Amino acid sequence: MNETQASLSPKRWFALAAVCFGLFMALLDVTIVNVALPTIQEEFETGFSDLEWVLNAYTLIFAVALITVARLGDLFGRKKFFMIGLIVFSIGSLLCALAPSILFLNISRGIQGLGASAMMSLSMAIISTTFFGKERGIAFGVWGSVSGLATAIGPLVGGVLVEKINWESIFYINIPIGIIALFMAFFYIKETKDEETAKTIDFWGLLLITSAVFCLVYGLIEVNQPDLGWSSPEILALLAGSLISFIVFILVELRLKVPMVNPRIFKNLSYSGACIAAFSLSAGVYALFFYLTLLLQNYYGYTALETGIRFITISGFALFLGPISGMLTNKVGTKPLISGALAILSIAVFMMTVVSSESETWAALIPAFLMAGIGNGIVNPPISTTAVDTVPNRIVGMASGVNNVSRQIGIAFGTAFLGAILSNQYVNKIETNINALSEIPEEAKQDIIDGVSSAGPIAGSQGLQGAGSEAYQNMPGFSKIQTIAETAFVNSLDQVFITSGVILALGAILSFVFIRRKDFSHNEE
Repeated sequence: MNETQASLSPKRWFALAAVCFGLFMALLDVTIVNVALPTIQEEFETGFSDLEWVLNAYTLIFAVALITVARLGDLFGRKKFFMIGLIVFSIGSLLCALAPSILFLNISRGIQGLGASAMMSLSMAIISTTFFGKERGIAFGVWGSVSGLATAIGPLVGGVLVEKINWESIFYINIPIGIIALFMAFFYIKETKDEETAKTIDFWGLLLITSAVFCLVYGLIEVNQPDLGWSSPEILALLAGSLISFIVFILVELRLKVPMVNPRIFKNLSYSGACIAAFSLSAGVYALFFYLTLLLQNYYGYTALETGIRFITISGFALFLGPISGMLTNKVGTKPLISGALAILSIAVFMMTVVSSESETWAALIPAFLMAGIGNGIVNPPISTTAVDTVPNRIVGMASGVNNVSRQIGIAFGTAFLGAILSNQYVNKIETNINALSEIPEEAKQDIIDGVSSAGPIAGSQGLQGAGSEAYQNMPGFSKIQTIAETAFVNSLDQVFITSGVILALGAILSFVFIRRKDFSHNEE
């Protein structure tokens, strides 16, 4: 089928719907689980470290498998591997809902992540080979709407399901959606593959890129463990292993005729700009959702459902701004949309520093959330368009896989880096202010500082819950300790917001410098 025939086929819009169903499930499960964690912890009577892996198992496998399944889709059929991803994700969801233990749940989350990696990476490739001309911009606009909405609406959907039904329902809901998407994909998605390349698998490339991404993402996940840190031998070894694997990977891939990822793709500055923009967006905005959830749910005292409703101010714009942004890419190009949206997001995040004022409430955040919603609604479609329109059609799966890995590494890096900043600021403020309290005996101060600090910033957001507070309750200065912890948490968020704002500002500048109209090949060699 040529481009003209493809553009006239009504099946293309049903194919887009199938892709969006899969994309929605994959991204929704990144955030929907957050609000269910307290219930899961209570049911399985598990510790916090095991609970963290409910999130991390999904993120880790998702990031590690993205490039591999994307390239396999290029070689053996994008429709085929997208459907395999739907099946694996749906099976993983069922296993999560039926999990008899926290270990079983975490393994099942990894299975979900494997399926999601195929759906996420190949969704862009399928759109790129299904739509052409102006319709491609519209299709990516819809893709961007679904992407932004799924990421931000997760806490709301999770809150409704957990409060009204049970925590298992957040996984059961994926099964009927997955079945619908599978049937639509089978009937409406056209099979495409890289017909110009021999069907050989680059096993060395697969091994090296898997090792590089695993070491990097796992290191970023583990860096904020209480007994570790950026300078700990374990973290340094993981980061060094990742760097060495990446270097060897590049050297090996440059010598192969059919590489897993051709490093020369980054010689295209516009494509590199799209990857930088994707990384900045994830590190500066999507990694921030966890800390905003802490602020709203624990510090301001909203329920999971009430917190999710307030996130609509960010996610709602994606519904109608995504398609508009997609159409505008054909008129004004992707550069002004990407750099402009990242600049808007940067300003919005800087505006969130108002929370450090003790007199401020949730209402003070509304202007920042609305501005962030506008930026989030605009930015995703042009990033996706740039990532696939600046490379040859035969490698769009690989290109979209690399771009999506940039997103996942951005989330992992942002969560780790922002968490380290928050923890460092929090501990310093706790130590300074508790040492200044005259009501507490000097010999007790260090034990109190250690207890509050070891619980981490979440203790400050919860008013010392989980910080061993029963040991301090009979002390004259207990109420002041609680106030200090809460104030330290919200004041420390200032530095988190400033850091996120800087990351987004750098992304805006670099994408403006790198992205060039002349690099857009429209999928031609």
